[in-house]
This record gives sequence, structure tokens and C-alpha cells, in this order.
Amino acid sequence: MQSSNKIQISNLEIIFIDDDGFAIGHILNKNRSDQEIEIPFDVANIDFNIGDHLLVELEFIGKKQFKFKKIIKKIEFKKNYFFAEVKLTSKGKFYLNEIERGSQKRTKIQPILIDGIKINKGDVVKAQGASREVLKKLKIKKLKINKNKKSRKNDVQYYAEILEVIGNVLDPNVYSYLAIREYGLKNNFNQEIKNEISNLYTFEKDLRVDLRDLSLVTIDGEDAKDFDDAVYAEYISKKKEWRVLVAIADVSYFVKSNSALDKEAKIRGNSVYLPNFVIPMLPEELSNDKCSLRPNEDRLCLTVEIILDENGKKKSHSFFRSIINSKKRLTYQQVEDVINKKITNEIFDNQIIKVIHSLNEVYLILEILRKKRGALNLELFERKILFNDTGWPTQIKKVYGQTSNKIIEELMILANVSAAEEIIKFNHPGIYRIHEPPSPEKYKNLIDIIGKPLANILIGKVPHPLLMNKILENTKETPDYDMINQSILRSQSQAKYHNENKSHFGLALKNYVHFTSPIRRYSDLIIHRQIIEIINNKNKRKSTLTTSKNNNNEKFKIISEHISNTERISVAAERKTIDRLISLLFKEKINELVDCTIISIHKFGIFVSIEDGIADSLLPLRNLPYDWYDYDPTKQILYGVDNGYKFIIGMKFKAKIIEVEPLTGSIIVKFHDNMTT
Repeated sequence: MQSSNKIQISNLEIIFIDDDGFAIGHILNKNRSDQEIEIPFDVANIDFNIGDHLLVELEFIGKKQFKFKKIIKKIEFKKNYFFAEVKLTSKGKFYLNEIERGSQKRTKIQPILIDGIKINKGDVVKAQGASREVLKKLKIKKLKINKNKKSRKNDVQYYAEILEVIGNVLDPNVYSYLAIREYGLKNNFNQEIKNEISNLYTFEKDLRVDLRDLSLVTIDGEDAKDFDDAVYAEYISKKKEWRVLVAIADVSYFVKSNSALDKEAKIRGNSVYLPNFVIPMLPEELSNDKCSLRPNEDRLCLTVEIILDENGKKKSHSFFRSIINSKKRLTYQQVEDVINKKITNEIFDNQIIKVIHSLNEVYLILEILRKKRGALNLELFERKILFNDTGWPTQIKKVYGQTSNKIIEELMILANVSAAEEIIKFNHPGIYRIHEPPSPEKYKNLIDIIGKPLANILIGKVPHPLLMNKILENTKETPDYDMINQSILRSQSQAKYHNENKSHFGLALKNYVHFTSPIRRYSDLIIHRQIIEIINNKNKRKSTLTTSKNNNNEKFKIISEHISNTERISVAAERKTIDRLISLLFKEKINELVDCTIISIHKFGIFVSIEDGIADSLLPLRNLPYDWYDYDPTKQILYGVDNGYKFIIGMKFKAKIIEVEPLTGSIIVKFHDNMTT
């Protein structure tokens, strides 16, 4: 890294880009590789993608921290490998079509088969450009140039060695397998880990609080296999208070620090949930068995008991190691039916029904407090893909959170806050889940998009979710609501892990950690170990804890950055696989008209959600009504100079699906006409 006063020249590798062009890069310098640099969207920036290397100018802002100044240039470097689909020419010869947006325009690549690899039409392969040595061995010239002077362009032939056949497009699992290879996800556990699992001893029950007589229950989705939390609530009428128990699988009992299991969990950072495939952080013998709080089986837990007054204000909390026996494995829908007194074929014990109603009453109290403190109230949904018995996607559903989902969400937040407070109380280091306020650039962009008079709620004020909630409430029953909802969502910073407590903007919480899912998140496992250390060492002198803090702070900083990165990679892999499977379903809808809503506008075209948010699609400029378009990056508006068309975020119209590429996850549409209301 070169320096000149406060200006530094450095190389960055882009590790994250959101839909609005906001990017994050790692400094490619051994001395500063732990720092991430935020690159705000600027229409003047050169185009770049995740994985690209940029030469940038940074400004020193103190305490070994740097701020992005400008991009100098993109650094070209040779990619070691690529992914491609095997296709056939009209003459029946194999060629490779690189899986990349716009790859159709690239020259066909001729495959070279090595080490006995065989390929078929439709195979998805990992390949690398053929080396000089391989070409020389096969007596192939690297380039074959068409010297016909009448030809308008040279016919250049490229060659690539096939490294691996990932699968075939006729196998629906290939879309998950491809994401696993693309994002470098670890899908298997080595023999050392398998040996360690086989040697795990049966658990001890001594020195644990016995909660097996309590009617703790798990509440999860219908297809869940790992149950890492059980809950219970009861009203203590004599004291006029609520007793809430959140019992979390005591994963740290089985996964010892620096063991092979621990090292592997740290590398993975988290489990990855693809639509039709799960890559667990821990082997299934733990995640689905020994650590899973299955009904009617004794399980070890780390439990927090929380006492609330009648208004939901916390009076106390207490952490302890316990042994539980879950009395029922409930689904969200079952709990929803009990709350709504819906008649079903399910028959539950009266005690289970009583616990469900108690949990709901606690939730209703906590929900009031949530609104008062101003947690961001966005209306979000999950895209759930349904599959048939052979593994092919058949349908996409929009799933909104029900009351039963919110019960668990609020109880988990309550436990997470208690864990954060416990760590702070005893001056222990930790890994916090932080969500910083919108950056000044994103906040200004939100104000510009919303426009006056609504934007007056935000102008000149420090960002707070209460202000954003007020805008959402004022537009709830208007045509602009979806646009406002999406714009506020896109203005948010990305939540991440950090060794310093920087609060959680979206939840409007000062102290927050992740404690409730140690089966699938390494951050939670770290927090468990810290709390267990507090439990075991409450009588130790403060100097001992201070030494521990100093020793762990730097370690937790490195771990925080690593698991934040693994989370980003997992989210990208999940999103990419969902996009591919949805594109596969939309392959049958080419030339159909669909309803579109604009979600973002760029100089190259418009991103739209189609079929009420089921899928996202690109509407390139070339597919708009013929005209010259002026782009206003401040307000994200496209103006047609002659035809008078004006495209703004939230605008609705009809478009025709003209191109679908399942392996890239892309859907291209062409403007048809304004939507009639």
C-alpha cells in the first residue's frame, strides 16, 4: 500500500454488491486485510462485479481506519476457472457455453477431456483455460484464426480443460451443486471429524437444573429437522409476573474449543439453506440428533429464565445449564390454529394448549414494547419453492410471517438481548450482532426517492426506524406503499458481526447478540461459551476476567469479520439458487405477459418484480419503447425525451417475458404497455 499524507492507494477485492450498487471490498494487503471498505453507489463509477480487483484511493480517518475516496481503475487478473454448460453444435460436436450473464455472445469454447472425464449434452462443468503445455501435448495451436479476408471478424477458437462434471441440467439438484462449487461451500466432513463424533461420550446430568417436568415445546416449520430452541411461559398470579424460559441446545458441551468439530464449524461459519439442499455447520449426528431438541428425549441445554412484569418490562434474567425433555414438536401452523381456535384433527394435551396461549400473551405484551421502542416495521415475505417427489420445482409461494412465527421471533430477541446484557454486565468480550444506521449516501437517496412532503419526516433528522415507520403508516393504504417499503429496505445497512457493540438499528436495540441458534451459527456458539464461562467463574477476581477480555478481543475481531463474510457468501448462494430455480419455472412462460413493478432503475435498464414479487427481472433499455432516455441517478428516474415516458420506482406496467436462462438465474422482459387499473 502506497501512502501520501492522508491519502492511501490500495487494492480491493469486491466481496459484496447490493441491488443498488452499494459495494464492500477487502483490502488486499497483509497488514490491512482485516478491514472492509464501503463503496457507495456513484453513477460515475466504472462497472465491477463481486470478485473483481480494484485499485482505489482511500482516505486515512484515524485509528488505522480508512474511508473510500475514489476508484482509480479495475485491475485485470486471469481467472483460474469458470463454469459452463456442455452444448452441441449443428454438426454434433461438443462446445462449452460459459455460465455468465451475456455469455451467449462469447465465442464457443472447445472442451478438452483429461483424466478419463466424459461429458454429455446438458452437463454443467467446471473448466479452466487450456494451458500451453496441454495444447502442445495435444498438438493444438492455441488460436485458429480465419484468414478469409471477406470475413468481417476473425474466427478465434478457445480451448478449455474439463476439471469436473457437476451434474446435468436434467437433474434438478444441479442448481444446488453448482452454487456449492461456485461459492466454495464445504459439503462434506473429513474422517477426523467423523472419528471425533463417534467418540462423543454420553452426556452428564449432574450440576444441571432439571427442567424435564416442565412442558417446554419446540415451534418450527413443517420441514425443520434441527430443533435448537424450546420455549415455555407461565403467569405467576401471586407475583403478577410472567416467567419465560428459552432453552437452547448446549452445543458447546459436545463441540469443544479447538477440537476438529470446532475448527470446521468456525471455517463454515454457519449452515447454508438452499431451497432443496442443506449444508449444515455441524454434522447431522449433532445437528439432527444429539443437539436437536426432539420431543420426549432428554437433551442438554443452556437456558435463560426471564421474569417480566405485567407490562412486559424485564425484572430479571438468569442463565444456567439444564436438562430438558421437550413435550411436543409443534409447527407454526399448529400453533396458529390453536391461537385462532381453529377446529382441526390435531388433539393436544390441555397443558400444551395452556403453554401456547401463555406464549401468545407474552408475545402480545412484547409486541407493544417493540412498537414503542420503534423497531423497523417493514412488510417482508419469503419466497418458498415447492418440489415434487422427483425433486423438480413445481410452484413458488409467498410466505408471510404468522403470529406463531412472531411469537418465536420475539422470544428469541428477548433471549438474545439478555445474553448481550449478561456479557456486558460481567465485562466479557463478545461477538455482537450489529446493524448500523443507513449511510449518509443511502439516507439521502431514500429522501430523494420518497420526495416531499413525506421526506420532510426524515430531512434534517438523525436516522431512526420510528421515522421510517411513520412514513410506512402514512402510505399504508396508498399505491406508493410497496415502493416506500422497498425503498426503505434498500436504504438499510447490512447487518453483520462485530467485536464491538454498535447497537442494532433495525430492532432499535442498544445491546444485541445471537445466542439462540448454536447448531447453525458459529457466533451463537461463541456466545454460549462466554456465558458458560461467566456461570463457571462468577466468583473469580475481576482481574482474571479482564485478562480474558484482552486475550479474546482481537480473536473475536477476526472471527467476527470471517463469519460476516461466510454469512454473505451463504446468502449469495441461497439467493442465486432460488433465482435459478424460479427461472427454471419461468422457462415455460416465455412470450407470456406479466405484471411488473419497478424496484430499481439504473443507466443500463430497469429491475422489476414480476407476478407480485415472485421473481425479479431485468428490463434493458433496448427493450423499452424506442427513444433516447435521460437518467436521473439522484431520484432514479428514466425520462423518454420524445415519447414522454417516465419510469419511476413503484411504477406498474405489463411486459413480455422474452428470455429465460435458468443456469444464470436471469429473466429478461420487454415493455408492453401501461397497466390499467
